[in-house]
Amino acid sequence: MEFLTQLIATLAVVTLTGCSVARTNKDGTFELLILHNNDMHAKFEQTSQLSGVCTEADRNAGKCYGGFARVAYLVKQARKAAQTGEGPPVLYLNAGDTYTGSPWFAQYKWKIAAEFINALQPDAVSLGNHEFDNGVSGLTPFIQNVTCPVLASNLILTNEPSLEVESNLMKSIILDINGTKIGVIGYLTPDTKFTAIKNNIEYIEEIEAIKTEISNLKKFNVEIFIGLGHSGFVKDLEIAKEVEDIDLIIGGHTNTFLWNGPAPDIEIPEGPYPTMVKQKSGRLVPVVQAYYNTKYLGKLNLIFENGEIVRYEGNPIILDSTVPEDEDVLKIIQKYQADMAKFLNVVVGSTTIILDSRKCQLKECNIGNLISDAMVEKYASEYNGDGWTDAPVAIIQGGGIRASVAHLNYPAEITKGDLLMVLPFDGNMMRVTLNGTTIKSMLEHCVANYEPMRRRGRFLQMSGMNVVYDIENPPGNRLSEIYIRCSNCEIPKYEPLNMTAAYNILMSSFLYYGGDGYVMFEELPKVVLNYNELLCTTEYLMKHSPVYTGEERRIVFKNENRIILNSSANFTVSLISFLMPLLLIITV
Repeated sequence: MEFLTQLIATLAVVTLTGCSVARTNKDGTFELLILHNNDMHAKFEQTSQLSGVCTEADRNAGKCYGGFARVAYLVKQARKAAQTGEGPPVLYLNAGDTYTGSPWFAQYKWKIAAEFINALQPDAVSLGNHEFDNGVSGLTPFIQNVTCPVLASNLILTNEPSLEVESNLMKSIILDINGTKIGVIGYLTPDTKFTAIKNNIEYIEEIEAIKTEISNLKKFNVEIFIGLGHSGFVKDLEIAKEVEDIDLIIGGHTNTFLWNGPAPDIEIPEGPYPTMVKQKSGRLVPVVQAYYNTKYLGKLNLIFENGEIVRYEGNPIILDSTVPEDEDVLKIIQKYQADMAKFLNVVVGSTTIILDSRKCQLKECNIGNLISDAMVEKYASEYNGDGWTDAPVAIIQGGGIRASVAHLNYPAEITKGDLLMVLPFDGNMMRVTLNGTTIKSMLEHCVANYEPMRRRGRFLQMSGMNVVYDIENPPGNRLSEIYIRCSNCEIPKYEPLNMTAAYNILMSSFLYYGGDGYVMFEELPKVVLNYNELLCTTEYLMKHSPVYTGEERRIVFKNENRIILNSSANFTVSLISFLMPLLLIITV
C-alpha cells in the first residue's frame, strides 16, 4: 500500500513536469519561487482591513484587501513568467484551513471551498484543523473534488475508512520540475483531536511522521524536501531544527506575520521572513507563514546547489487595492453574489464603536462581551421559571469569534454578512448543569498553557462571571478569584463561587463535546437549545442598537504589566539568541 501510494504520487507529478521553461543558472544552481498561503478561512471575496466585510466606503477609500481573485492574479503572473523563461519555476502551496470564516462557506460548505481552490490551482494543500469543522463527512467530498493533492503524513486513518481509502489524501507528493524531484510532505497538529468535531482519527507526532516520509521519498531519488503543514509557528521551528533532511517549512495555524523592514499595514511582525533555523549540522532551514485571511501572499525565492539552499530572498506581498483581481475568479464570485446579497446585506443593527476580535484569544474583548451577553439575554427572554433566569452565565471560546466589525465611519450599520464573518460556525447552543468544582476546572483549563503573546482558541469570553487569573502560578492553580452572577434572585449580583452548588451555563455544542480540550463537560446534564450564538447576537443587535459594548474587567490578570514585560523580554532574548548565528550569513 505504501509503495502504491508513492507510485500514485509520482505519476500525479508527471503532468506538472515541463510546466516551466528550463532555467539553469550559469553556475549550475537551481532556482525556485515559492508562493504560499495559509489560513485563508474562506475569504473568497476581498475583506476590510480587519478581515470583516469590505463595504462601499472601504472600497472607495482603497481599504479592501485579499480575496482569492488577487491571489489567483499573482500566481498566474508568476506561472506565466516561468513558462516563458522570464521567471523561475513556481510552486504554489497552501498550508491548510481553507474552511470556515465567511458567509459563503457557511452557506455552501465544501462545494464552494473546492471550487475556489480549483480556481487557484495549488500544487498541493495540507489539511488544517478547520477542515474538520463539518466532520469527516464534510471533508471527504472536498478531498474528492479538488484537483490538487491533499497532504497529511501523520494521520492514522484505520478507524475512518472513508478517508483511509481516499486516493487524493496522501502523505506526500513528488513534484518533478525540469528533472529536479521535490517532495512535499503534509502534517497537521494533533491538537485537532480536541478542536474538531469528534472523529476516529489518531495522530502521530509530526517530527516522527515527517522523518519516516522522507525516508520513503528517498527511494524515489527526491532531492529537495518541503514540509507543508498546519501545526503552528513554534512547532514549525522545532521541525526545522530536528528533521535533518528538511529544506523548507511552510506553516500555518498560528496566523504568524513574518516581515522584513517596516510593516506595510497595521500588522506587527513576529519575526523575519523567512525565519532561519540552524540545525546541529549547521544547515539553515527557512520557516515561513503568510498571516491569514488572504491579506498576504508569501513569496520566497530560493537557489539550490546540489540539493542545498545557498541563497534566499523574500517577503510576503500585501494584497491591497493596488493588486489586480483575476477575471476568472471574479466570475465565480459574481455567480454567487446575487443569491448571497439577498441575506448578507440585510441590516440587523448598528454600532458606534469597533467590535474588536483581535484580542479575543488573549484577554477580554468587547465583541466577546457582546456575544456572551446576547446569549444570556436570549435564553432569559424565553425563560418561564422562578427568578429572572436559571442560566445567568454564558461562555464562548475566543477561537469561535472569527472577525471584527470595523468600519471607516461611525455610527455604522451591521449586516447579517458582518455577523456571519464573526460567527460562521454551525451547531446549537446548550444549557449545561455543572458544579463549582467543574467551573474551576474549566477556567483553569482556559489558562493552563497561557502565554501573553500567543493566541489560544480555548481562551474563554464570558458573561455572568468575573475572574482574576494569576499566570505566575503553575497551571492548575491560576484561578485567583471568581465571582458568579446569581439566577434565582430579585436583583442579579455577583457572589463568590460555591464549589458544591449547581450552576447552569450556556455554551456551544462544540465546547460541550470536548472542543478545545474542554473534556470536563461531556456527559453532564444538558438541554439542547434550538438556536445558536449567531441568532442570539442578531436579536440582541435588533433590540439594542446602536451598541457600544466596552471592556468591563470581567477578566483580569494579576501583575499583567510585569507578565507582559517579562514575556516580551524573554521573546527578545530568545530572538536575539536565535538570530546571532545568522549575522554572518549573506543573503540575496
